[in-house]
Amino acid sequence: MGLNSEVVALLDEFKAIRHQIHQNPEIGLETVNTVKLVKSKLDEYSIPYKDIGVNSLVAEIKGNAGDTTVAFRVDMDALEMSEENDFAYKSQFEGRMHACGHDGHCTSLIALAAYLAKNRDFNGTVLLLFQSGEEGYEGALRVIEDGFFDKYKVDYLFGFHGWPGLASGKIAVHNGACMASEDRFEVHVTGKSGHASMPHVCNEPFAAVADIIKGLQTIVARKIPSHERGVLSITQVHGGSLRNGIPDNVMLQGNVRTCNEDVQDLIEESVAQVVKGAATIYGVEAELDYIRKHPVLVNSTPEVAIKAAQKVVGLENVVTDMESSMAAEDYAFFMKHTRGCYVWIGNGLDSAPLHNSKFDFNDDIMPIAASFFIAVIDELL
Repeated sequence: MGLNSEVVALLDEFKAIRHQIHQNPEIGLETVNTVKLVKSKLDEYSIPYKDIGVNSLVAEIKGNAGDTTVAFRVDMDALEMSEENDFAYKSQFEGRMHACGHDGHCTSLIALAAYLAKNRDFNGTVLLLFQSGEEGYEGALRVIEDGFFDKYKVDYLFGFHGWPGLASGKIAVHNGACMASEDRFEVHVTGKSGHASMPHVCNEPFAAVADIIKGLQTIVARKIPSHERGVLSITQVHGGSLRNGIPDNVMLQGNVRTCNEDVQDLIEESVAQVVKGAATIYGVEAELDYIRKHPVLVNSTPEVAIKAAQKVVGLENVVTDMESSMAAEDYAFFMKHTRGCYVWIGNGLDSAPLHNSKFDFNDDIMPIAASFFIAVIDELL
């Protein structure tokens, strides 16, 4: 099968669209102009669509008779960081840039829409989901809460991410966990303030915080089985305002990543034990707020993705042994409701990392991604 010739023929058009989106990055759920651009292309292709969530939309393409629905999801939002590239289409907005490739993800689905507008010889329905707010703004949850799985019978859902460090022309498919969960916690330790020269009349919260930090750093090393993966990082500690004063309150924050829900449970339980234990030892009050931000992204139908990928890039270019990433993706929420697979498409060995001020999406991925989606449709419909 290889790359779809119709998509390849329009690559220059898709590059122009991608560069326009790259120049005009929008943050979080505020993807107003990006959505307008997507709608203008769908109108051009005579493909109907409906708003969903917050500044997200779903396009629906019906084929021949058939009751199977296959959906494809991409994200659209950028990051709050300044771009250091110097090409003509760099961000026009200081402090905003597409450093995670969502401009390319979005354009790849537009490319699929252009193809499906002229090729509807499949049995069933295809949905194209353009989602805002992936970068920590709960965009996927807003789509789900707005009834995505009630309004549409979604039998399968597929997505992709351009992946730095993976050679261009390769597609990675994970069997099971693809990307990690993300948990966030905050601890407030309250003691009794006073003069630094008289700690005996105070109850110092920093002593408890020090033991909490040490205890938290032992959880992964001592409680998580050696064959499992987990990361627990302390990211902030704040307390005090005087050189010679012991404060009442100290706050610390942290971040947890795992690729196994059982490990996720174990870490949360262990964090609570450490905090409670330190509070008891030092006679302070300690309040823990533990939030599960994203679940583990688990692929349930990798075999479909592998077959489709082989059709597009060939058996030798399908990678099935890459480690799952400890980064999180809110696509994981969709996998709690349906079957599907999220793949990585190589952005190049020399690509800047994701969330880097020098990152740029590789335009050559777009025909690969669109062709992969077309091959998935061929497999399932």
